[in-house]
Amino acid sequence: MKIILSILLFCSVLLADREGGPYIGLGYGISKYDSDGLFKQEKENDSTGFAIYGGAYINKYLSVELGYIDFNSGESYVVVDNTNTAKSISFTTYNVSTLVHYAFFDDILDFYGKFGVGEMSASGLGSSGFTMLYGGGVGVRFNDMFSLKVAYDRYDTDYTQGVTKNDMHIDFIYSAFEIQF
Repeated sequence: MKIILSILLFCSVLLADREGGPYIGLGYGISKYDSDGLFKQEKENDSTGFAIYGGAYINKYLSVELGYIDFNSGESYVVVDNTNTAKSISFTTYNVSTLVHYAFFDDILDFYGKFGVGEMSASGLGSSGFTMLYGGGVGVRFNDMFSLKVAYDRYDTDYTQGVTKNDMHIDFIYSAFEIQF
Protein backbone atom coordinates (compact mmCIF):
# COMPACT_ATOMS: atom_id res chain seq x y z
CA MET A 1 0.00 0.00 0.00
CA LYS A 2 2.79 2.43 0.91
CA ILE A 3 4.64 1.61 -2.30
CA ILE A 4 1.54 2.31 -4.40
CA LEU A 5 0.96 5.63 -2.64
CA SER A 6 4.61 6.60 -3.12
CA ILE A 7 4.45 5.78 -6.84
CA LEU A 8 1.23 7.79 -7.26
CA LEU A 9 2.74 10.81 -5.51
CA PHE A 10 5.96 10.54 -7.54
CA CYS A 11 4.04 10.36 -10.83
CA SER A 12 1.87 13.28 -9.76
CA VAL A 13 4.94 15.42 -9.11
CA LEU A 14 6.37 14.50 -12.54
CA LEU A 15 3.10 15.37 -14.29
CA ALA A 16 2.44 18.53 -12.30
CA ASP A 17 1.34 21.60 -14.14
CA ARG A 18 4.18 24.14 -14.31
CA GLU A 19 1.69 26.82 -13.26
CA GLY A 20 1.12 24.76 -10.11
CA GLY A 21 3.89 22.36 -9.19
CA PRO A 22 5.07 20.75 -5.95
CA TYR A 23 4.68 22.26 -2.49
CA ILE A 24 5.49 21.53 1.14
CA GLY A 25 3.78 22.77 4.28
CA LEU A 26 4.05 22.87 8.03
CA GLY A 27 1.00 23.39 10.27
CA TYR A 28 0.11 23.68 13.93
CA GLY A 29 -3.30 23.52 15.55
CA ILE A 30 -5.75 22.00 18.01
CA SER A 31 -7.03 18.42 17.93
CA LYS A 32 -10.11 17.04 19.69
CA TYR A 33 -10.73 13.34 20.27
CA ASP A 34 -14.10 11.55 20.49
CA SER A 35 -13.99 7.84 21.43
CA ASP A 36 -17.68 7.20 20.62
CA GLY A 37 -18.29 5.50 23.96
CA LEU A 38 -15.21 3.26 23.94
CA PHE A 39 -14.14 4.67 27.31
CA LYS A 40 -16.12 5.43 30.46
CA GLN A 41 -14.89 9.04 30.50
CA GLU A 42 -12.65 11.32 28.45
CA LYS A 43 -10.78 13.54 30.94
CA GLU A 44 -8.56 15.36 28.47
CA ASN A 45 -9.85 15.07 24.94
CA ASP A 46 -8.10 18.02 23.31
CA SER A 47 -4.44 18.68 22.58
CA THR A 48 -2.16 20.59 20.26
CA GLY A 49 -0.82 18.89 17.17
CA PHE A 50 1.32 19.50 14.13
CA ALA A 51 1.18 18.53 10.47
CA ILE A 52 3.91 18.10 7.87
CA TYR A 53 2.81 17.56 4.30
CA GLY A 54 3.94 17.73 0.72
CA GLY A 55 2.12 17.52 -2.54
CA ALA A 56 1.80 18.65 -6.11
CA TYR A 57 -0.75 20.54 -8.15
CA ILE A 58 -1.95 18.41 -11.06
CA ASN A 59 -3.59 21.51 -12.46
CA LYS A 60 -5.06 24.73 -11.08
CA TYR A 61 -8.05 22.93 -9.54
CA LEU A 62 -6.63 19.58 -8.34
CA SER A 63 -3.72 18.54 -6.15
CA VAL A 64 -2.54 15.41 -4.34
CA GLU A 65 -0.93 15.45 -0.94
CA LEU A 66 1.01 13.12 1.36
CA GLY A 67 0.99 14.05 5.05
CA TYR A 68 2.05 13.14 8.56
CA ILE A 69 0.05 14.41 11.55
CA ASP A 70 0.93 14.08 15.23
CA PHE A 71 -2.26 14.91 17.10
CA ASN A 72 -0.58 15.06 20.51
CA SER A 73 2.54 17.17 20.24
CA GLY A 74 1.48 18.89 23.46
CA GLU A 75 -0.11 16.47 25.91
CA SER A 76 -1.70 13.08 25.33
CA TYR A 77 -5.42 12.51 25.59
CA VAL A 78 -6.42 11.12 29.00
CA VAL A 79 -9.30 8.64 29.21
CA VAL A 80 -10.81 6.52 31.98
CA ASP A 81 -11.56 2.92 31.05
CA ASN A 82 -14.23 0.63 32.52
CA THR A 83 -11.93 -0.36 35.41
CA ASN A 84 -11.69 3.34 36.44
CA THR A 85 -8.04 3.46 35.39
CA ALA A 86 -6.81 6.64 33.73
CA LYS A 87 -4.63 6.04 30.71
CA SER A 88 -2.88 8.28 28.24
CA ILE A 89 -3.37 7.71 24.53
CA SER A 90 -1.95 9.51 21.52
CA PHE A 91 -2.44 9.27 17.78
CA THR A 92 -0.36 9.80 14.65
CA THR A 93 -1.32 9.27 11.03
CA TYR A 94 0.22 8.99 7.59
CA ASN A 95 -2.22 9.82 4.84
CA VAL A 96 -2.65 10.58 1.18
CA SER A 97 -5.40 12.89 -0.02
CA THR A 98 -6.82 14.67 -3.03
CA LEU A 99 -7.67 18.36 -2.82
CA VAL A 100 -10.12 20.19 -5.07
CA HIS A 101 -9.34 23.93 -5.28
CA TYR A 102 -11.37 26.93 -6.34
CA ALA A 103 -9.46 30.21 -6.47
CA PHE A 104 -10.77 33.76 -6.29
CA PHE A 105 -9.26 37.21 -6.87
CA ASP A 106 -6.58 36.20 -9.38
CA ASP A 107 -5.52 33.12 -7.37
CA ILE A 108 -4.95 35.06 -4.14
CA LEU A 109 -7.76 33.38 -2.17
CA ASP A 110 -8.03 29.59 -2.51
CA PHE A 111 -10.94 27.56 -1.11
CA TYR A 112 -10.51 23.80 -1.12
CA GLY A 113 -12.11 20.52 -0.14
CA LYS A 114 -10.10 17.46 0.88
CA PHE A 115 -10.70 13.71 0.82
CA GLY A 116 -8.18 11.03 1.68
CA VAL A 117 -7.21 7.80 3.38
CA GLY A 118 -4.43 6.80 5.71
CA GLU A 119 -3.11 4.68 8.51
CA MET A 120 -3.60 5.84 12.09
CA SER A 121 -1.46 4.54 14.94
CA ALA A 122 -2.77 4.71 18.50
CA SER A 123 -0.24 4.43 21.29
CA GLY A 124 -1.89 3.53 24.57
CA LEU A 125 -4.42 1.38 22.71
CA GLY A 126 -1.76 -0.69 20.99
CA SER A 127 -3.39 -0.61 17.60
CA SER A 128 -3.25 0.91 14.16
CA GLY A 129 -5.72 0.91 11.34
CA PHE A 130 -7.38 2.46 8.36
CA THR A 131 -8.68 6.03 8.60
CA MET A 132 -10.79 8.23 6.34
CA LEU A 133 -10.00 11.92 6.03
CA TYR A 134 -12.44 14.72 5.17
CA GLY A 135 -11.69 18.40 5.33
CA GLY A 136 -11.66 21.84 3.89
CA GLY A 137 -10.03 25.18 4.24
CA VAL A 138 -9.02 28.49 2.78
CA GLY A 139 -5.57 29.67 1.76
CA VAL A 140 -4.17 33.12 1.11
CA ARG A 141 -1.34 33.34 -1.42
CA PHE A 142 1.15 36.12 -0.72
CA ASN A 143 3.19 35.61 -3.91
CA ASP A 144 4.08 32.77 -6.30
CA MET A 145 5.91 30.82 -3.56
CA PHE A 146 4.36 31.53 -0.15
CA SER A 147 0.87 31.01 1.21
CA LEU A 148 -0.89 30.64 4.55
CA LYS A 149 -3.95 28.46 5.08
CA VAL A 150 -6.51 27.76 7.79
CA ALA A 151 -8.02 24.29 7.65
CA TYR A 152 -10.31 21.78 9.31
CA ASP A 153 -9.75 18.02 8.93
CA ARG A 154 -11.74 15.13 10.37
CA TYR A 155 -10.18 11.69 10.74
CA ASP A 156 -12.65 8.79 11.14
CA THR A 157 -11.33 5.40 12.21
CA ASP A 158 -12.80 2.15 13.52
CA TYR A 159 -11.50 0.45 16.64
CA THR A 160 -12.63 -3.01 17.65
CA GLN A 161 -12.23 -4.18 21.24
CA GLY A 162 -13.50 -7.73 21.69
CA VAL A 163 -16.86 -7.74 19.93
CA THR A 164 -17.45 -4.00 20.40
CA LYS A 165 -16.78 -1.79 17.38
CA ASN A 166 -16.39 1.96 17.88
CA ASP A 167 -16.25 4.74 15.31
CA MET A 168 -13.68 7.09 16.83
CA HIS A 169 -12.82 10.40 15.26
CA ILE A 170 -10.39 13.26 15.68
CA ASP A 171 -11.12 16.82 14.62
CA PHE A 172 -8.05 18.90 13.74
CA ILE A 173 -8.21 22.67 13.23
CA TYR A 174 -4.92 24.18 12.18
CA SER A 175 -3.11 26.87 10.28
CA ALA A 176 -0.22 26.06 7.97
CA PHE A 177 2.51 27.84 6.06
CA GLU A 178 3.18 26.52 2.54
CA ILE A 179 6.06 26.93 0.13
CA GLN A 180 5.41 26.15 -3.53
CA PHE A 181 8.27 25.37 -5.90
